[in-house]
Amino acid sequence: MTDENPKTEEFDFNDTPTEELTEADVLNQDFSLEDEYKEPPLIIKGNYEGNVTKVSVDAKSHAILWQVVLEGNGGMRSDGSTPVDGAMVFYRNWIPKAVDTNEMIKSGIMTKRQWKINALKKFADEMGINMDKPSIIKEAIENGDWIGLRVLCTVDISEYQGQFRNDVARMKQTF
Repeated sequence: MTDENPKTEEFDFNDTPTEELTEADVLNQDFSLEDEYKEPPLIIKGNYEGNVTKVSVDAKSHAILWQVVLEGNGGMRSDGSTPVDGAMVFYRNWIPKAVDTNEMIKSGIMTKRQWKINALKKFADEMGINMDKPSIIKEAIENGDWIGLRVLCTVDISEYQGQFRNDVARMKQTF
């Protein structure tokens, strides 16, 4: 199951200056796309430890979004100079939608609802957390119960609309 708009990095496009700028002010900058463009450094595929720093509900994609900051791994990203430790990575749990009850997954062996429930169950078991009902999940998120959990993330590299990025393919708590 893939997200149609998998926003994994946050950027505040509403970051406005304290003073009003004119068009001339905005375009009176010194930069060169050809000289300055750099691909974002990627984390090499593998298993990395980190800590859960935020858990939220992403209503737009109908998912629970886990934010993890990698820590205690050492090593550098693909550019050879950006550390892996301190990187923020994300994992999504897909939550069943009403329409998933009647829609089958591509293989046709189960409904999307059943696939999502099975995936949530396996995830909860590997994390050692209770996600039995939406009310339990909601309360745990509101109370910050899962913040600070030490986890092992299987980091992968994927491509979306020509851009490469890191994804967390699997996550489990390290006890």
